[in-house]
Amino acid sequence: MHRHLLVTGHNRAGSTLLYSMLQRSLSGFNIPGPEFPARAVLHMPGNTCSRRGYDIFDFDKIVRAAEGRKRLDMVVMLRDPRDILTSYDPRMPEDYACSADKSYFVASQGKPEQILPGILQTHEQIEKVIASGQLPDGVVMLKYEHLVENPRRIQNLLSAGLELSFSGDFGDFHKREIASHGSDLMGTRALDTSRIEKWRAPHHRDRIIDQFTRFPALNDILVSLGYEEDASWFEAFKNGGDLALTA
Repeated sequence: MHRHLLVTGHNRAGSTLLYSMLQRSLSGFNIPGPEFPARAVLHMPGNTCSRRGYDIFDFDKIVRAAEGRKRLDMVVMLRDPRDILTSYDPRMPEDYACSADKSYFVASQGKPEQILPGILQTHEQIEKVIASGQLPDGVVMLKYEHLVENPRRIQNLLSAGLELSFSGDFGDFHKREIASHGSDLMGTRALDTSRIEKWRAPHHRDRIIDQFTRFPALNDILVSLGYEEDASWFEAFKNGGDLALTA
């Protein structure tokens, strides 16, 4: 049976980066780009791969579309919610791209609108998908930080866990041109670990305090994903601590 590899998960959590790595190195898969809903790709012959963060909300329909046609595997991208909350989209530098309760939709024309799910809704849906048991052997939870800090290790884990073959190295993805896998997503930029824990920069302080004050459930996500042991970090942060970064 042919396969479909679905890359989805949190907004601003590295799905574009991973997909660009796959475009340059994954063997035996048709990988269109830059973003297609999985259900628009599943009908294509052979092994296929797609990337769309909000496909996590379309999961049940994707499973039904793949049933009897293709084996479905999924990589769910995760990231420290504080870094997601302080991420920008270059198309709208005047505001943060994603909030706890909503995210911006940026169309090719027209004004950006905050009409997409935020971190809380997305994480709730991720938990529902994992708990559904519909892909007991084909779900990989991947943190952005791990991908950036040790791409070769992540590549080896994907190879072993999802039975994938690669013709190139994730760590060298920026050096390779895309031959026939579709549109380029990331250009030729090398991996940048400086984006990890950017939320600590002083100019993000008000943003973090506002979001965690209004939406304390964000702390539950931090703890569940292992970014904090409890909520005590927030009290220290509000009192002037954790300003390790200056830019």
